Amino acid sequence: MKPRDPLAIAQANRRLKALRKVLPDADVRPGWIHYMRRSLNMTLKQLAARVGLSLPSVSQAERGEVAGRITLNTLKKMAHAMECELVYAFVPKNNIDEPMRQAARAKAMRTLTSADLHMTLEDQRVEQSLQERLERLANKLLEKGDVW
Repeated sequence: MKPRDPLAIAQANRRLKALRKVLPDADVRPGWIHYMRRSLNMTLKQLAARVGLSLPSVSQAERGEVAGRITLNTLKKMAHAMECELVYAFVPKNNIDEPMRQAARAKAMRTLTSADLHMTLEDQRVEQSLQERLERLANKLLEKGDVW
């Protein structure tokens, strides 16, 4: 496993922070194809001609987008036909390192729980608190990049 790259994580967090600003406006009720087509004052027929599809295909694409049954390729074609850019992104709810830290803690907890069971069965006691050991192991896992 590759160690974490702090610079790459900082860059990802900076990009994601900018994307989070647009999230409140990212969903439009009729779907983006319909929304942009109407905003551009373009008919279904006109969009169909620009994208090189039949009118029923464009109408189906609009409905498919709303239902979540559209391909990225179709979205790209529609965006291009309306002279738009298609933006596709995964935006974590928190900074990128937070899911990694949670995964590291969960993995550390599984490891320590198993180890503690064996230690108990062998009648051995661990002096450090579980929380201290958990944080230390989670940090080691994060350093190695072995959190998943």
